[in-house]
Amino acid sequence: MRSSSSSFASWTAIVSLFVVVVAASLSASFTVAFVNPVRISTSSLLSATRSSNKISSCLKAAPTNDRVVKAGAGLPVVPSGDCLLFDPAVEGMLGGDHSLQDRLQQGTSFVYLPATAPSTIGTSVSTTTTTAAATPPPNVNVIDAQAWLEQLDVNGSVPPPFAKANAPVQATVLGRAKLIDDTAPGDIQHVLLRLPNGFHYVEGQSLSVIPPGVDAKTGKKHKPRLYSIASTRYGDLLDGTTVSLCVRRAEYFDPLTGAVDPTKAGVCSNFLCDLQAGQVVDVAGPVGKTMVLPQDPTKDIIMVATGTGIAPFRAFLHRLFMEDTIARHQFQGTAWLILGVPTTGGLLYKPEFDAMVRISNKSNKNNLEIDYAISREMTNSVGEKLYVQHVLQQQADKLLERLENGAHIYFCGLKGMMPGILEALEQVAMSRRLDWTSTLKKYQQNNQWHVEVY
Repeated sequence: MRSSSSSFASWTAIVSLFVVVVAASLSASFTVAFVNPVRISTSSLLSATRSSNKISSCLKAAPTNDRVVKAGAGLPVVPSGDCLLFDPAVEGMLGGDHSLQDRLQQGTSFVYLPATAPSTIGTSVSTTTTTAAATPPPNVNVIDAQAWLEQLDVNGSVPPPFAKANAPVQATVLGRAKLIDDTAPGDIQHVLLRLPNGFHYVEGQSLSVIPPGVDAKTGKKHKPRLYSIASTRYGDLLDGTTVSLCVRRAEYFDPLTGAVDPTKAGVCSNFLCDLQAGQVVDVAGPVGKTMVLPQDPTKDIIMVATGTGIAPFRAFLHRLFMEDTIARHQFQGTAWLILGVPTTGGLLYKPEFDAMVRISNKSNKNNLEIDYAISREMTNSVGEKLYVQHVLQQQADKLLERLENGAHIYFCGLKGMMPGILEALEQVAMSRRLDWTSTLKKYQQNNQWHVEVY
């Protein structure tokens, strides 16, 4: 069952809000790149921020009601940079010795003086303090970075579960919006949740959702459903307290009538896709370490997704190309995304990815590459539908060269994607006189091969 086109406008609103939020925390030179391609909508996606005192009371790090109203009732209708809705110096916790306005006005010419440290005079340590950036080591450029959750994965660790599925905690719905337009099949929603205090995760982990009610077959509570997290550790609001999910509504179409059979609808996906702001959701986790980013920032990453399998890769790319984090500044590799969808109207998060490419190119890094496989609109070399495995085949030389140089490759989506991909890669290996079995084993042993399918 398809939603009306107004739902797509709702997604534009959440993208616009996030764009304004991120742009405010970056230098002025980046702001235009974020804001220009995004259409402004006055949908009711975040109307709960204005209308529900219950929600507002639990947004501990969120703007006050007064600021939200002045900024347009939670909608991105204010010019980027005026900080009415979101102040990175407060919610984003960027900190520093200078005001946010200084950083925005001076743009790339701004020099950040982040902390105080003892200065040395001769061989003794003076009691006078100076800023660490005032006397940096030779050839070191001190820059501003959001770093207050970087300890979560130090030395390759991941946050342990905050809650288990048999004892879940409650998250509050802040907003939901349709990600695809009416020309695309099905329904895919972006769901934004406020997590309990202390619930943290890192990119590549997953969240369990326990739908309400009982299973009609067993009479017991529904089993938890696992969803890949689609946001960075700082969340879409950059305050470190939210999580975003990318959810496809599971529907069954009667082959005779072509109509949706509501008795066979996916319990959890339909629950999530129908959520309203202010509702609460039982969640557990986070779990998983298979899909986390490599510790070595010089390694290339290759991401292959179908449909909602884009979720962890959205988190990756926001961390490496959008947020002003240490990880972004240190990343020296190339990120290559291959996303497969049925139609152009089903391209997920495309405005965000387009902005990332422009930013990468503007910085002269040119280290973000994106290929789309739109199966109902594109064809492969023999005139058949184009799928992600065909893109890998077409660019086999680049793929193998990067893998042989230590690149990490990630796969996420429906489990039906993997047989075609493995077959295609085996053909590529054979055409180059490589033994695919031993080659794959090598990548797996080197922790370069990451798979999360469902």
